[in-house]
Amino acid sequence: MSAGLTLRIGAGRGPWPARRFVAMLTAALCERLVACGVVVQAVERHGDPEAPGRVMLRLGGATAAVPELVGTHLLTADLRGPRARRRWFAAVELDAGEPGPTPPLPRSELDVRFVRSRGPGGQNVNKRATAVQITHRPTGVAAHCDTHRSQARNLAGALEALHRAVTRHLHENEQATRRTEAWQGRRELTTQRPVMCWRLHPTQADAVVPEDS
Repeated sequence: MSAGLTLRIGAGRGPWPARRFVAMLTAALCERLVACGVVVQAVERHGDPEAPGRVMLRLGGATAAVPELVGTHLLTADLRGPRARRRWFAAVELDAGEPGPTPPLPRSELDVRFVRSRGPGGQNVNKRATAVQITHRPTGVAAHCDTHRSQARNLAGALEALHRAVTRHLHENEQATRRTEAWQGRRELTTQRPVMCWRLHPTQADAVVPEDS
């Protein structure tokens, strides 16, 4: 397992006690991860700091112990007072980070046009179609290069610019898809077979410990 992981902790559309469990679970998991050699590089809380709807943990170091925490976590307690026991759920999800580099674009997917340059450069630029415009048909992303007097150099420059633009476009689309899937998954947490069960700490207020501790 490589470094640079992100762990998401959330309660979906759960009420305030479920979000309060998210805060306590975050503290307990951070302590557990550090004990396993994981470096908690950053903690991002979204919403009320004491009852966040979602928390992001940026992790590094020895992250081999992280996957065993992924799944649904259950707290059996009444977070509003010593009354009937209640069950609250939180989801822990793993994001493996940035996608790998985009492979070279197949020429069969490219529309290449050679046009006249618009900038200064003398008669050679004005009379010859040295500028290059390339469109990647599957995405509709286009790139243009007229920096050089040479058609071949402009073609190389346009291909390089197009590759960067397509990579950025695909990455942005993948991020949007991940956000949509994560939101849909958090709307209804899976409450069957939690990976860990928790109870309130016997002596420390606003803290949880595993059921088997």
